[in-house]
Amino acid sequence: MKIIGITGGTGAGKSTLCVELERCGAAIIDSDRISRQVTQKNGAAFDEIVAAFGSGILAADGVIDRKALAQIVFNDDSKLELLNKITHKHIFAEMQRQLDNCKAKVAVLDVPLLFQSDFPFKCDLTVAVLADPKIRLKRIMQRDAITMDLATARMNNQMTDEQYKAAADVCFVNDGDYVKIKEFANKLCEN
Repeated sequence: MKIIGITGGTGAGKSTLCVELERCGAAIIDSDRISRQVTQKNGAAFDEIVAAFGSGILAADGVIDRKALAQIVFNDDSKLELLNKITHKHIFAEMQRQLDNCKAKVAVLDVPLLFQSDFPFKCDLTVAVLADPKIRLKRIMQRDAITMDLATARMNNQMTDEQYKAAADVCFVNDGDYVKIKEFANKLCEN
């Protein structure tokens, strides 16, 4: 099985590329989706997160208010590091379980922090999805219904395009052209 690691900054369009890769037959292992699972009320990381950040991060229904938690961690590097330390072990365990059960010829690991975390999986190919910062900002604000300041803070807590270019095997600039995205996805699945 070929393992492809997909990364890139928030709003760059990793999910769009992964949709096309899935259409090509690749199995998608989405670390953000797994993160949401492990941080749910009965998720593996829930109690540890509440213990670390306090009950102020909980919504009225007792679930973690992701926007409230994001406001805390995206403005304080040490708190972001703590959240990652808590969640990564649970996320990586679930990713391993999904890889172990994968029957596809290509497994795609969609991991925003592929190069920033102690990522435990060996990828045959790493791909950084890049996009113009103004486009990313607009996408983040629309997708997450947040202010420009919050979106900018999230972007500033991530690697620069230059850092992605230096770390990744391949870079793909997502300018929103779906024909290019589809062609790139097909090439990744063929090789």
